[in-house]
Amino acid sequence: MNLFEGQYLFKEGETRNSLYIVKDGLLKGISTHSSQVNSYGPGTLIGEFNLLEGTPCNESVQVIEDAAIQEIDQSALKAVLDEEPSWLKAILTFLTGRFHIAEEANKKNSRVKALPALLYVLKSHLENNPDQKVSLAAITKEIQILINLGTEDIQELLGALSSLQVLKVHGDEIFLDSPRVIGLLYETIQYRATKKKVSPNILSMTEQMILTAIMKAVTDNHEPLSNGVCIISTDVIRATAKKAMHGMTVTMLTMQPLIQRGLIKPSKPLDFSDPTQPLDAIPFFYCDFEKIMDMLELNRIFPQLDKKLV
Repeated sequence: MNLFEGQYLFKEGETRNSLYIVKDGLLKGISTHSSQVNSYGPGTLIGEFNLLEGTPCNESVQVIEDAAIQEIDQSALKAVLDEEPSWLKAILTFLTGRFHIAEEANKKNSRVKALPALLYVLKSHLENNPDQKVSLAAITKEIQILINLGTEDIQELLGALSSLQVLKVHGDEIFLDSPRVIGLLYETIQYRATKKKVSPNILSMTEQMILTAIMKAVTDNHEPLSNGVCIISTDVIRATAKKAMHGMTVTMLTMQPLIQRGLIKPSKPLDFSDPTQPLDAIPFFYCDFEKIMDMLELNRIFPQLDKKLV
């Protein structure tokens, strides 16, 4: 058969009982579920997996340059397979399975690569939107323009973030529980991608336990906070941490990384060159309650997000 530029060989979702061989010309395949564009030139096969499995076409194939195509219908292909050794069909079935595994791996890879773009778009919309909600349609459209990601993949990413309680999707609106965490998440992923190492935002288990103990001490204290900044004595931190951390003692050495990150601030200047400086030398610490809560939330989400997407 001969097809001309702009014509479709078939469209996504249609059921075809034929295998096509491109003899001349060029065609492209586009799916609503993927940003990948497949090219089909002379000598390539089209529709072999749909024919073998009896499934609908998973992409729309359009002619880019006038094409000559040979069509082999299902009955003709079956006759050929019946004449060949029985193991031929088994091999074709195996190859079909391997193709689907590779296809799924490619989809996952696309979603992982698209996550920073989604977080960036959400972050940008939130900066001008104090009510912590954004339009699902607007976000979807912007992502599709930015990185040509399919609607299904965008829904998968939003579903992963929703399952981790980062956001909620209701109808055509996205509600964000922790808008600041979106920015932290974007910053952390970008740091890993560009620097090829773990972001400073990722805390050790000991650091997370100390911050959790500090948050508990602050909430138990019931003293009013001034602009989100609270003051907590070293004795209270030590006592609360000992209970929360199963008897582990908080020292200057374990507090130092949190001080250097700016998550807590000592009431007196510290000499970091002296590792023997006792914690008791600092009467109390300042901390930004919301900043610590956001950092703990980030460290809860980040390890789980990788598992959700990969």
